[in-house]
Amino acid sequence: MSAEINTSVCPLCGQANQCAVAAGLPAQDCWCMQTRIAPQVLERIPAAQRRQSCVCPACGQGLSPTGTPS
Repeated sequence: MSAEINTSVCPLCGQANQCAVAAGLPAQDCWCMQTRIAPQVLERIPAAQRRQSCVCPACGQGLSPTGTPS
């Protein structure tokens, strides 16, 4: 049995991902549509959560949730 994925949290750090889609808004309203996310960041997402849950803005920019480079 697999655990249910919470689409409103970042799969890398567990913080709120600020995803517009998870909030029921159009995808074009999401922060990630205005930001380039490095492929290395996306590769860090566990395989079971890829294309299931978005990263947060800090992780998307390669930062830890505290704002320091990760």
